[in-house]
Amino acid sequence: MKHIHTILALSLLMLGCTGGEKEQQQTTAMDNNKELQAFDVQKDFADNGFSFFTKNLILCCGDTTEQNAMTIGWGAIGNYLGHDRPAVTVYVAPARYTYEFMERHPRFTIMEFDDPEVWKYLGRNSGRDRDKAAALGLKVLYTEHGTPYYEGARTVIECETMTAWHQTEADFRSDTPRQLYDGFEAGVHTVYIGEVLAAWKIEN
Repeated sequence: MKHIHTILALSLLMLGCTGGEKEQQQTTAMDNNKELQAFDVQKDFADNGFSFFTKNLILCCGDTTEQNAMTIGWGAIGNYLGHDRPAVTVYVAPARYTYEFMERHPRFTIMEFDDPEVWKYLGRNSGRDRDKAAALGLKVLYTEHGTPYYEGARTVIECETMTAWHQTEADFRSDTPRQLYDGFEAGVHTVYIGEVLAAWKIEN
């Protein structure tokens, strides 16, 4: 009987420890999420708009059922269709896997990471071959609209696409784009302009 009581006591102790570990893990995850603080891009966006997209940002598109992300080096941030309508412009070539997601889903996120390995990996590998977020060990989180983003990002900007422009070579007005796209196998980029729905950043 003493042995039975001892086993029961140890079992209860182990259950208590396990529950405590789970609770600690959940708390840690919540604490990490709390590091991202909502901010108003029109009032508190402190980056230089001319250099923001040179930071090797991440574009992620999808919903709660599927998502894919890629590194981007082109873009713009400002206003569109009204002075009080903040907008982000991104460019995606039709050969990129993310292009399919941008065509299927209405919303996307722009993310900034401190770890260069994130944008290096996402820029060198295709989501057609693997789940890139899982390969990097990045947990996929979602906004209240169901737009995906990755835990660990220091900046997240959520956008809803307002318009898409499938530009062609006939649209080029100078030699700059003609020279860039000469022999560019991924195709001429589609321009997506998204209204900013919300934004978050880690306060320094």
